[in-house]
Amino acid sequence: MADAHTLLWQHLEHAPQGLSFVRDHEAEGFTLPFYCAEAHLAIEVNDDPFKHREDGARERWQERHRVDIMQVPPAHVLRNASEVAEAILDIASRRKERFAK
Repeated sequence: MADAHTLLWQHLEHAPQGLSFVRDHEAEGFTLPFYCAEAHLAIEVNDDPFKHREDGARERWQERHRVDIMQVPPAHVLRNASEVAEAILDIASRRKERFAK
């Protein structure tokens, strides 16, 4: 069985709706596991999505580039990767529209 990152990537790699996700995006000293530039959205698969990360450089980068980071528990991805991907794509699509204005 594939891990949560691999399963999610299988759904995001060829994203519809004109969205383009990249994997392992390097951003000024840290890596974003999944990143969609046109939606200003990054996705992390994290065991504790509510744990606050103290990383000033990362927060400054997010503010400068207007990127939100969505945390997704790996258990959710393993249970239903297609449903998680659909939710991510829906959010990314709406964000892309908003940033296009």
